[in-house]
Amino acid sequence: MVDTKGGGDYYAAGTQLSRLVDQNGGNASAAVPAIRYFEDIFPFMAGVDYPGESATQAIYTNEWAPYRAQNGATTPLADIDFYCNYGCPAGYQSQFWQGQFSSLYALSTDGNSYYNAGQLILRHPIGNGLRLDFSYSLSKSIDMGSDVERGSEFNEIPGIQGGGSISSILNTWRPQLNRGPSDFDTRHLVTGEWVYDLPFGNGRRFAGGVGKTVDSLIGGWQWTGVERWTSGLPFSLLEPGWTTDWQVESFGVVTGKVAMHRHFDENGNPEVFANPTAINSGVATGFPVRLPYPGEAGERNNFRGDGYFSTDSGIDKSLRLREYGTLKFAWEVFNATNTVRFDPSPSSLGNGLTGGNLGVYGSMLTTPRRMQFSLRYDF
Repeated sequence: MVDTKGGGDYYAAGTQLSRLVDQNGGNASAAVPAIRYFEDIFPFMAGVDYPGESATQAIYTNEWAPYRAQNGATTPLADIDFYCNYGCPAGYQSQFWQGQFSSLYALSTDGNSYYNAGQLILRHPIGNGLRLDFSYSLSKSIDMGSDVERGSEFNEIPGIQGGGSISSILNTWRPQLNRGPSDFDTRHLVTGEWVYDLPFGNGRRFAGGVGKTVDSLIGGWQWTGVERWTSGLPFSLLEPGWTTDWQVESFGVVTGKVAMHRHFDENGNPEVFANPTAINSGVATGFPVRLPYPGEAGERNNFRGDGYFSTDSGIDKSLRLREYGTLKFAWEVFNATNTVRFDPSPSSLGNGLTGGNLGVYGSMLTTPRRMQFSLRYDF
């Protein structure tokens, strides 16, 4: 929305007014200079509170400062331009809002994604009873949204129909603002798997000449395992309202150091930030995380939570029963180290700025240690 009288565009003017809110610590009583855009677009706002008051001052005092940290900039626009809470001229036509709908989604195929990686693979072929594979990947995945194409717009909003990742384009005039690490970006990935025939019993390195009775006890054992480890998975912080889009929140913008420290808070909940209270209270002044300005998408996936770690292992023994077949015993352990890793996805991690659960994990990536035993007879 551009001011035909020369006051510039809404995004620039809205950003200027939002900066003033941050500079004044959210103080609605602070005096602010007139911004030509608001004076030209909403001249009827002048003098709402007292004679001689500029339209900019009235908008700042009654709408922008009170609601910036609660409902975002689109709420003031709706109050002034659509609902006419302060009175509108006779025959006034809303300039920012379409009366029939509050949002209108469209699916487009003009997004971009990039994946770059280097991979190291080491293989130990079967020898001396051991087969071993090891791989390491260093990669980076970048896109403008990570949702699947079959999803609807409601799958992209946490808390609605199960939530999900946030992939809606925030500013359709500048879709590149959504560019950031993919929701599934895994910078470091290490995997390994092995099968090892333990060197005990007849024909093996140790006790190779024992009799059948002893061999039935110490021979035929095999150790197997699978190992997987990743670096931290990305997540974003969301504003509490709607600054650029009415239905989809923009992301927060980091302006200072945000300390990360996984710990349990005073309520016993797993917490990713060292001091979430300082982050929430700092929103009023824009430090260390500020709310987005009108037209901004914010910073997408600029934080890292837990990554994945798991070791699955097993040991089994085969006993040959001459011409009667083979008896096989197996003991398998999943997540043998009982390692706990939490899920940083939007449906699990509290990522709403000013929210009471900011940085609190709600579910786990890993499952607790589990074991299973089996006895199999082949004939």
